[in-house]
Amino acid sequence: MAKGPISHISSPAERARRYRALREAMAGAGIDALVVYCRGDDFMRGRVQYVSDIWQAAGWGIVVLPARGEPSYIGDPLWGGKRMAMMVNWIQDARHTQTPEVEIAGILSDHGYSNGTIGMAGLADITTYALMSGLGKLAPGATLVDATDLFDDVRIKKSPEEMENHRETSWILKQVFRSLEAHIRPGALEIDVMAEAHRLVRQYGCMTGIAQTGRTSPRALTLGRHAPFERGEYLSIDLEWQGPSGYWLELRRNYCFGKPSDEAKRFWDIRCEVFQACIDAMKSGHSSDEVLAARDRVNDKYGLGGRELVSYSAHGLGTDSLEPPWSPGKERVMETDMVINLHPHSTFSDPAAYQSVSALSLADNIRVTPTGGERLTYPEDELVNLDV
Repeated sequence: MAKGPISHISSPAERARRYRALREAMAGAGIDALVVYCRGDDFMRGRVQYVSDIWQAAGWGIVVLPARGEPSYIGDPLWGGKRMAMMVNWIQDARHTQTPEVEIAGILSDHGYSNGTIGMAGLADITTYALMSGLGKLAPGATLVDATDLFDDVRIKKSPEEMENHRETSWILKQVFRSLEAHIRPGALEIDVMAEAHRLVRQYGCMTGIAQTGRTSPRALTLGRHAPFERGEYLSIDLEWQGPSGYWLELRRNYCFGKPSDEAKRFWDIRCEVFQACIDAMKSGHSSDEVLAARDRVNDKYGLGGRELVSYSAHGLGTDSLEPPWSPGKERVMETDMVINLHPHSTFSDPAAYQSVSALSLADNIRVTPTGGERLTYPEDELVNLDV
């Protein structure tokens, strides 16, 4: 029988570190058991992956981590998470059910926590009403509290092993862009170039993600249309992928065919200045909102906007493509070894002026350090002339 490694398995030492950190946080909050709830999508499956290495392809998944004793996995019958649990060999107690509240109540009883304080990681955003109401009836003596922030605050600070995972994803996407640039030319269809991007990242073992392109028109990133690239326009390619180790990177590269106009060069220089100002603001001990303040200072200098937008200029990422902090919206004090994806916004008061250079935008992963951010992929950005 053919055998091969599953790429995203954490080391035993890393597993022990995560459980130790979570249990220390639980003890500080008086929590007897932590119920970690996930949804099988790129924004939420990473919670269960973080505590089990189980990659939840679809449906929901739950891990119950007691303060003492072994954890349990409970999975949606929609997808074979129980079989994945046996493959990764981290959690021995794995169950499929259509009534997760029954299993959770039984597990809490087995550990002696039927009347304990139970932290729910996911209660703030995705845990279902049916689960909470059912659990309240089946474990009426338990006190259910929101532990979403408690859980996220543990996982947003990356260990050395996790940092290496992020660097691996950065290296892979650099190679993908190098190969992909041979396919970007006038007349090539967006959809064909995006398909090639998918092929390349999958060949490197990336697990899931998206490939998008932004052009002079339309102003939005798209997944690829039956439309050819045209000479005289500017475009960006955005790759947001979970690498083989399970850690995410969102990365953009920007292109033109021929010498860029003075207007494009001016706007590109502003984009780079905004980006660097945000990186400089990513210092340990500073608020994540300082990233927005740095963005706004440079935008103000050139008469550009951005304050009015609710879309994120920066957000954490790790086993999920969106983790705290996110700016604007979820502020955190930045700590050394947090990883934050940066793609700051700038807007024009005159839409016509914006239209011609709207595609030019930057994104990369940044590691927080005491002296400012450290770029994990390219040392600097480049507007690549594909005619050269």
